[in-house]
Amino acid sequence: METIKIAHLYYDLMNLYGEHGNILALTKHLEAHHVKTIVHYLSIEDSIDFDKYDFFYIGSGSTPSYELVRKNMLKYEKEIKKAIMQKKFFLITGNAIDLFGRSYNTLDEKEKKTLDILNYETFETEERIVGEQTYRISKFDEEIIGFQNRNTVLRYVKEKHLFEVKSGTGYVPKSIVEGIKKNNFYGTYLLGPILIRNPYFTEYLVEQIIKQKNIAYEEYKDKYEIKAYEEYRKNMLKEQE
Repeated sequence: METIKIAHLYYDLMNLYGEHGNILALTKHLEAHHVKTIVHYLSIEDSIDFDKYDFFYIGSGSTPSYELVRKNMLKYEKEIKKAIMQKKFFLITGNAIDLFGRSYNTLDEKEKKTLDILNYETFETEERIVGEQTYRISKFDEEIIGFQNRNTVLRYVKEKHLFEVKSGTGYVPKSIVEGIKKNNFYGTYLLGPILIRNPYFTEYLVEQIIKQKNIAYEEYKDKYEIKAYEEYRKNMLKEQE
C-alpha cells in the first residue's frame, strides 16, 4: 500500500479557524482510495525535514502567532523553495499565504522579510476584508465556497491565479482572481476550512497526489459531504439575494 506523508506545519499556532479539519478531510479522501496516510504535527520547537514529506499544510493564525511563524520559517527558505520546485504539494490557507511572497508591507510603511519564494507582495489594509466568497476553478464545474477574514491584500502578483471570483474579493477588492498556483503549491485566503466545505476541491487535490504516485485513480464521492456542500451553497445564495 502506498503511503503519503503529511506535515501539518505550525498546527498549534496557525489553527485560528479550525484548520485541522483540512487534514481530516484530506486523510479521509486519501484513505478512501486505499492510500495510507502518516501525519506529523510540527511547530517552532521542531526541526523540519522537508525531504521527508509529500504534502505540507499551513493554516491561518493571529498576528502574534503569525509573527512567531514568520521568523521561524525564514531559516527554511532554501528547503521550502526546493520542495516547491520538486513539485511537492503545499496547501496554504488564510494569512499563511503572506509568508511566501517577496515582502510584507505594514500600514506604517515598514517592510518585513518573508520567504521571497513566490512572486507577489503583501500589504496591510486599514479595513478588514470579511465575508463569504464564491469562486470558480477551471478544473471542474462546481463552485468553490468559503469565507475570508483578513487585513492584507496581494499586489504585483506575477504567479498563476488559483481561482476566478464569482462573488466576493480577490487579491484586492474588485479583483477578478484569487489564490496562487505554482507547480503543486496551492495558496488562498479562503477559510472554511476549505477542504471540509469543498469536497470536490478536496477530491481534485487527492487526484493530483495519487496520479503523481502513479496510483490508479477512481473518483470518490461521499454523499453526506456532497449534501452538506449543497446545503451550505444554497444558504449562501439566499443570503446574497
